[in-house]
Amino acid sequence: MIDYKNGAVHISAEPGAGKTTLCLGIASEAIKGGGRVVWVCRKMPNQERATEILWDISNKGYERLSILHLSGSLSSELDLILSSTVDFGEGDVIIIDDWCENHGRAKKGDIHAVNTLSGSCEGTNLVITSSAYEDASNASDGGWVSRGGKSIRNSLRTVFLLNHPVKDGVKIVSSNNSERYLKMTSKGLKELIS
Repeated sequence: MIDYKNGAVHISAEPGAGKTTLCLGIASEAIKGGGRVVWVCRKMPNQERATEILWDISNKGYERLSILHLSGSLSSELDLILSSTVDFGEGDVIIIDDWCENHGRAKKGDIHAVNTLSGSCEGTNLVITSSAYEDASNASDGGWVSRGGKSIRNSLRTVFLLNHPVKDGVKIVSSNNSERYLKMTSKGLKELIS
């Protein structure tokens, strides 16, 4: 659904669009492929949703999933994240769900931490998420802006995850002037083939 194997990706999502659900799908895919996942989050995923998406992972697979709960800022946990992923390779994934707060400006320390991770994780896959915000100036395409500004856009490829304006349960993945459509199901987000 999202190409996260060709460089670090920032999923900037409209509130309620399903960024955590999308990341659970990425984690499931990586683990089933034999990879390891470090999931870093401010808020634990909904247990029922996580169970629905990760239901077919074996006990051995769950041994390759580590969850780090952010008790402070991302920058204060950077050393722990880096030490947990020091031997990660191309089949492994670091997922940081909500790398910054969903209100106000992203903190400079957290922006620096994301840029450090992006530079340090060139041999593995890095997926970060944040809540997009509406552009009051109407200067952006589509009306949504990603957090972290130019610095994050220069370090990571930004992909927007938006709710379809008319079709209930349909999500739009927008990247580099292309759009793909996903449907929210009980097993997560599934791509709609047109």
